[in-house]
Amino acid sequence: MLQRSLRLPSFVAACAFACAGLMACSSDESRIYDAYKCGNVAQILGRHEQATAAVMKVKSLLDQKTGNPGQYILGLRDKLTDDMALYKLSPRGQAEKINDIYESGTCQKLYQ
Repeated sequence: MLQRSLRLPSFVAACAFACAGLMACSSDESRIYDAYKCGNVAQILGRHEQATAAVMKVKSLLDQKTGNPGQYILGLRDKLTDDMALYKLSPRGQAEKINDIYESGTCQKLYQ
């Protein structure tokens, strides 16, 4: 019984560190996705410098990704297509959505 109670704090500490590590990964994934999304809408609007700036902000994170980078980018593209769902909107709705994303605070920070 005493051994179990001594192991419990170690187990809790290990879980806490694992969760913190997963959140960091999740945060990195989110930053990469945001940069990809902002870069894409900038590209759609013909603002190529901003598109490049957004992607360059997360280039080091992207370089750290393991596996096939092409496959990873395809996954980002699929997620973006699903999230934006532009195909469900009228041309005006599409333009508004793209502009809203472009002008968001997240994207504006990435464009600087």
